[in-house]
Amino acid sequence: MSADGKVVLVTGPTAGIGREIARALARQGAELVLGCRDLERGSRTAEELRALPGARGVELMQVDTSSQRSIRDFAEAFRAARPRLDVLVNNAGISQGERKTSVDGLELTFATNVLGYFLLTNELLPLLVASAPARVVNVASAFASDLDLDDLQFERRSYDGMKAYAQSKACDRLWTWALARRLEGTRVTANAMTPGFVPGTELSRDMSPSIRAMFATRGGRTAVEGADTAVWLATSADLAGVTGKFFSDRRERPCDFRSERSEERLWSLCEHLTAR
Repeated sequence: MSADGKVVLVTGPTAGIGREIARALARQGAELVLGCRDLERGSRTAEELRALPGARGVELMQVDTSSQRSIRDFAEAFRAARPRLDVLVNNAGISQGERKTSVDGLELTFATNVLGYFLLTNELLPLLVASAPARVVNVASAFASDLDLDDLQFERRSYDGMKAYAQSKACDRLWTWALARRLEGTRVTANAMTPGFVPGTELSRDMSPSIRAMFATRGGRTAVEGADTAVWLATSADLAGVTGKFFSDRRERPCDFRSERSEERLWSLCEHLTAR
């Protein structure tokens, strides 16, 4: 596996799984772009990555993936500065204990974890296609459930932070399959993966004790282990042309959310919610 010389964008790279994804890709010689909301934390991460053996280049760019204006401004700046993009790793995500809204007035978990992935990918899609073969890697989760396409923002249901997070991760799988269909014939692939349960990350700390206990019985893992499949999807020559699949521990896994009707409906909803 090698990312040597490839332009790779990773969102949410300052902690946990995202940080380890970025570290592994830096060691492999990627021309790494870190998409960070917090520039102070991002600067520290960038300095650390630049010092790694094999690191070729690490650039820091600011983006708040809960804000559609921020995403569009970021994508415009990225396209102006970079002639190509070989790999996009959508990783930035949140979990909220109470219902909050984004600057766009959308439920914050859905706005960040789903619409953030969706809009950033679509804004950069022409560059990915022009750079083909290229890859989109979406960090999803095995913890995916509570999907209600009629109430994606918990406007009708009582809000539950973990249900909102689980639904967002189900959506990340659904729109990945819809994206893969749209990319047929372009030599750009789109796959989703689960890192498993990584104790100590910011996301895991937001989980209720009962949820953490449930995941603990399945076996916790380190952030390095959690990042491994995403790095593999981003770089392995064995995956050339492989698209529209869901992976765990470098193995394809069955997905409970395979439904072209639901996938296309979610895609249409995301288009509507991100329309200018």
